[in-house]
Amino acid sequence: TEESQLDSTSAKYAEEASIGAIRDPINLFSSQRQLTSLPAVVALQKSKPALHDLLKIFMDGKLQDYRDFTSMPDKNSVFATFNLDESECAKNMCLLSLVSLAAEHEEIPYSVIASTLEIKDEEVEQWVITGVSSGLMEAKMDQLRKVVLVERCVVRQFGTNEWAALKVRLDAWKTNVRGVLDALKNSGNLSVQ
Repeated sequence: TEESQLDSTSAKYAEEASIGAIRDPINLFSSQRQLTSLPAVVALQKSKPALHDLLKIFMDGKLQDYRDFTSMPDKNSVFATFNLDESECAKNMCLLSLVSLAAEHEEIPYSVIASTLEIKDEEVEQWVITGVSSGLMEAKMDQLRKVVLVERCVVRQFGTNEWAALKVRLDAWKTNVRGVLDALKNSGNLSVQ
């Protein structure tokens, strides 16, 4: 019937979109943010659970979630089944984990990045350069202090917690601007109307 054809067509496109998002997580940020909420992708949870679980990890998980996934015998076959390069997926998860870390902190010690990405301290700068060149983050490295100073980064998810954090930051900026304006007013350099 037409309905079952639509369902199988939707399932096929959902599978292809999921595989594409896993292969190209940078594109995942820019054009496929709501991918996991599409009904056809949600249906993959029953028809292709390993692929759906891997997609969810790429959407909002971290490297440790990925490592846990790949250590499960029933999940590990997803790479061969869907022709996914496991080492490329691991590299992409490192990049996504770095971006998540940058979203959580304005200043990140090299040691924290090395620990999160399970790499040597000497490899941190290359990963930061990769993150910056991907367009997912803007940051500077302080090589003397061995910290990364995050200027901007893409947020992988933006839910209630992120809105609350944004409100706190905006309130702080508002208070700071008000303090500067009051100081200028008190010094006579700013006429208030």
